[in-house]
Amino acid sequence: MKKKVIVGIDFSKLTMDVSFFHKERPAELYYKQFKNTEYGCISMIKWIKRKFPCMQEWLFCGEYTGIYSMTAAYVLNKENLDIWLEAPLQIKLSSGICREKNDKIDSYQIATYAGRFTDKARLYKISSPVLLKIKELIVYKDRLTKIKHQLLTPVKELMRVWSDWEESKFIDSSSGEIVAAINIRIKGVEEKLRNLLKTDSELNQLYELITSITGVGMQTAIYLIVHTMGFTTFSNSRELACYCGVAPFSKKSGTSLNGKSKVSNIANKKLKTLLHMCALNAIRYDVGLKAYYERKINQGKHKMKVINNVRNKLIQRIWAVTSKQELYNPNFVNKLAA
Repeated sequence: MKKKVIVGIDFSKLTMDVSFFHKERPAELYYKQFKNTEYGCISMIKWIKRKFPCMQEWLFCGEYTGIYSMTAAYVLNKENLDIWLEAPLQIKLSSGICREKNDKIDSYQIATYAGRFTDKARLYKISSPVLLKIKELIVYKDRLTKIKHQLLTPVKELMRVWSDWEESKFIDSSSGEIVAAINIRIKGVEEKLRNLLKTDSELNQLYELITSITGVGMQTAIYLIVHTMGFTTFSNSRELACYCGVAPFSKKSGTSLNGKSKVSNIANKKLKTLLHMCALNAIRYDVGLKAYYERKINQGKHKMKVINNVRNKLIQRIWAVTSKQELYNPNFVNKLAA
């Protein structure tokens, strides 16, 4: 990617701190703060254009901060400008030791990171407005589920210890009414998600393909579609497994360190949890995976290691059906294996 003007953006709730420089003159640094609105993004573009009018040479880079980075992504996509949204931890670990922190320094560090790793840039494209709507709905659903658990967990403990208190019974009854209302809202969100998927033929096709796999349900399918931007952000199943936190990595160095391969904690924990539940369902209802699980357990393999292998097998199946655009066939036999 031949980009000469590197722009780093530090997103916050109300503002964007912007630093940029030309690769041939990195010492000449420009900085300015803008409002995190569509008007602010247009003003930012005009400001950069006064310095370097060739817009094809620009590369914008910012940390992926959810909704706060979406306004700039939408405007820049609309203006056919390249934007790269990187994981905050990736930028932090690549920036070295920094004793001072503020928004201006952060924007400069982001620009420096993008300048160093331009060849590894993954451009962020908003492929479908429906995908953004689905994402906000599942975030809302997660908040409802979290509130439900925050109510239920302490109430159960209270009833276990002080079940004879009148106040405990009141709290239990009141919480039950609220949880019942939340459950109705969650079902409404799920219905809205299903209807929204049907309005986009490509996303609906991906959903049908993923859910054709035994053990994989609606929630996991939607989360995978959203977090992979419709399976456009990863090159192979190994990358997806790594993102989901189920790909094992070795820990070896010289003669003193020779540990077992383990999964990394740097992962999407929500997807990892969903895939774990899918693996348990698959072990129960998929004949082939059930036989595989029982065989490995009888060989003395650790239970969690076998379950993680099943999670990887599910990811490989998901990647296969979405790549080939074919529903999962449980009776499929690889010709080479045969």
